[in-house]
Amino acid sequence: MGRDYFLDKDIIIGKDHNIYVVYSNINSYGYVYAYLKYVYTGKGLWKGYERAFKFYGVHNLMKIPQSFVYEPCYDVSFPIILRSTVYKHLKPEYKLKQIISHTSNKLEEIAVEIYEIIGIQQMGITGSLLADISHEKSDIDFVIYGEKNARDFMDSFRGFDKDEEWIYETQKNYKIPLEIAKELYDIRVRGIYKGVKYSFLFVNPYPQKYCDKVCKRVSEGEIIADIDDNSNSLFYPSVVLLSNVSVIRGDYKPRVLVSYEGIYSALLYKAKRIFAYGMLMKCDDGEIRIIIGDRDVNGYVKKIL
Repeated sequence: MGRDYFLDKDIIIGKDHNIYVVYSNINSYGYVYAYLKYVYTGKGLWKGYERAFKFYGVHNLMKIPQSFVYEPCYDVSFPIILRSTVYKHLKPEYKLKQIISHTSNKLEEIAVEIYEIIGIQQMGITGSLLADISHEKSDIDFVIYGEKNARDFMDSFRGFDKDEEWIYETQKNYKIPLEIAKELYDIRVRGIYKGVKYSFLFVNPYPQKYCDKVCKRVSEGEIIADIDDNSNSLFYPSVVLLSNVSVIRGDYKPRVLVSYEGIYSALLYKAKRIFAYGMLMKCDDGEIRIIIGDRDVNGYVKKIL
């Protein structure tokens, strides 16, 4: 997969030597949608790097000390890195090929074992392994490219050992009830293999159009709805089409749910009917959306069926 554009889960090394993670397939002019993950201090566990983004969640993301840009198309500010300050662009699919051809440590050996068990060709490795700052207790973060591969994986993989810590960390980071955190856990996408934690992340392999429509935040909303189309539920941000929507709170009936919180992707993939609380948005083409992970209304999703 030779490419010169940025995709979700790529990694950028800035000219400041800091490490950024790309979180969007939208390639804007002059900058890249990426958040600051690691800062070099010489004291950190990751070969001298320390985590700048220590706790996941949109509310924690907004506190990262980096540049943000307000996007009128989405009525929100996003963390970015200027293209002029990009030093290296690291791609998950290239790193996996490199590791397959030559492993240099036990962590990489385990990564190859898992890759061979999964049996999907269009994969990559991101996280600290891609950035080349991993240590012996690092996680292994896999990337699976494309909807068909994502569905094949979710339908066939049964997972390894359960990662109980993820449930409690998620409850704490996102400030959600424990029962919701337990419901969100999916051993296929988060678990432990031979004592090493793993995750599987899903990426649309194609760049996306910038500002296809303009949407404005309206008000808080609560709904109960069926999931009509989950074909983009596993990608980031998760997008699902809704039907049979019942409005509990709010003046609009959304047709689309968009989650900027990745913890809900597996639930949105397997759920048939959901409760959702988030920010309602009205777009210039008349489309109504409900957003999970808004800067003012964090929101959440709960499976009903």
